[in-house]
Amino acid sequence: MMFSVSAKLSKLWPAVFAIFMGISGWVPPARPADDFVAGAKKEGELDLYLSTDLSDANGMMHAFRKRYPFVDVKFFRAGNDKLLNRILTEASAGKFNGDVILISSFEIRVLLQKKLLQKYVSPESSRYAEGFTDKEGYWTSVYSIPRVVAYNTKLVRNEVVPKTYEDLLQARWKNSFCMSDSAVLWYTGFLKFFGEEKGREFMKRLTAQKPLFRDSESIITQLMAAGEFPLGLTYLHQVGTMKRRGAPVDWIRTAQPIVTGLKPISLSGKAAHPNAGKLFIDFVLSKEGQELIRSFNRISGRVDIPSDVTEGTKLYPAEPRWGDDYSKHVEEFRSIFLKQAL
Repeated sequence: MMFSVSAKLSKLWPAVFAIFMGISGWVPPARPADDFVAGAKKEGELDLYLSTDLSDANGMMHAFRKRYPFVDVKFFRAGNDKLLNRILTEASAGKFNGDVILISSFEIRVLLQKKLLQKYVSPESSRYAEGFTDKEGYWTSVYSIPRVVAYNTKLVRNEVVPKTYEDLLQARWKNSFCMSDSAVLWYTGFLKFFGEEKGREFMKRLTAQKPLFRDSESIITQLMAAGEFPLGLTYLHQVGTMKRRGAPVDWIRTAQPIVTGLKPISLSGKAAHPNAGKLFIDFVLSKEGQELIRSFNRISGRVDIPSDVTEGTKLYPAEPRWGDDYSKHVEEFRSIFLKQAL
């Protein structure tokens, strides 16, 4: 009798489990396929090409080695442009054997055009919001890099803090807003968000405000915190880091769009160790991996890794296909802003 009841329950269990998941919304965590693990053990090696900060890269590799000690991880790290050039040079010489590439979105577009990537739909990618993973399966963004309007809280009173980009056109902010001379991604996103005509009209009005220019967002954040100017267009994670250290800085959550750079990870089309490569991608995109990314003061695209920094805001992700207009927008940006600044 007991055997009969147990047998019936065992048959019913899958249906009960499915009903539970449907009611609760719970999704079981993805696990690496056993054949990836077995394949990676045979390969024994992983070659990474990364454009992340060295500390971030070391943190990810250390955690991966701890999880999969049988994989010998090697890497080459450089800035986006230098890394792209290295990959293209090696590929043209038939010497590119990288397994995983972690680089910014516009460079991913070039690699796709050169057919240097292969599709790999990680089981973890389903946990990412729209725009943060490729619909065709070539990439998923490891973290987000939002550009925001930030301000010095000692120089800008609460009652006059700009609420929108339009507010930057007020007379009080003339000669007071600083931006990078390479903020073309933000310019492109702005035009995508508002439309080419409306976007360009705003940019022409903004340049009449005589904005200041500096070489990088990190310099802008530091100088704004020091009180050299009240407002700046800079990276959100840098503002957050400075604020946690006690600097008088904050950012404007209502100024839309919050144009957000991506850091996609992809499996190389030339991967010599594809199983180890897939394990690394799955690990970095997993909840555990993204908790680690968040500990680096980065912003995850996973829907189950909420960010208290961006809570209540909507990010506007920069898709690789924006790169189709990149050269044109570089010239437009320079024509509108930098020529007038000279």
